[in-house]
Amino acid sequence: MGFLLFRRWSVSGHTDIAESTFVSQWRHWSFIVVRHIVQKRCISACITMIEHIDIKASDLGWPQAAPLLKAVWPPEVVAELPWRDVVWANPDYRLLAFNRDNEIICHLAIVLRDATWDGRAVRIGGIGGVATREESRRQGVASTAMRMAIQEIQRTYKADFGLLFCEPRHASIYETLGWCPFKGDVFVMQPQGHVRFDVTDPYVFDLKIAPRAGVLDLCGLPW
Repeated sequence: MGFLLFRRWSVSGHTDIAESTFVSQWRHWSFIVVRHIVQKRCISACITMIEHIDIKASDLGWPQAAPLLKAVWPPEVVAELPWRDVVWANPDYRLLAFNRDNEIICHLAIVLRDATWDGRAVRIGGIGGVATREESRRQGVASTAMRMAIQEIQRTYKADFGLLFCEPRHASIYETLGWCPFKGDVFVMQPQGHVRFDVTDPYVFDLKIAPRAGVLDLCGLPW
């Protein structure tokens, strides 16, 4: 797919691996994000919170991601959620954000999927498992991680669009970041077979195309 097994981006302005064209693009993107954060008057908090961002293959990133995910979604919390019985896809990659003490403060999963939209083959960059350490919330951490993930999905995987699923209570957060509701039907695989997925709501991020309705078949598990 063109991804490295491990890539690290430093918020302080340097990378721990050899510089490439993509790194230069990331630096330019970082400047844009920082400028936006300045306008929102939260630059100091965000930069203080994030020291570096790693993107790792799913299995490599799991040992670091697991404690955070279990803290955000302990069994007693998951038992009360609408998606508690859903079988989710294993991600292809994990984006991990760390603070200056090298503690993980944010995680999101990246799923790369060849699917269909109204019978047309499409390439989707999926985002799921967005989780932020409690004391690091409302500091722009998750927003920064989401923007970085979109850059990966767009430039490295060449996705047609991004896709995520969320509960209604979180919808406004993603809409602020440019995600739009998908009003059509989404079909996925579950243990009981090929089913319409309506447990949580689909949102898309426009890249090459901007789907808003129709039939979207993920040709596999949801994320």
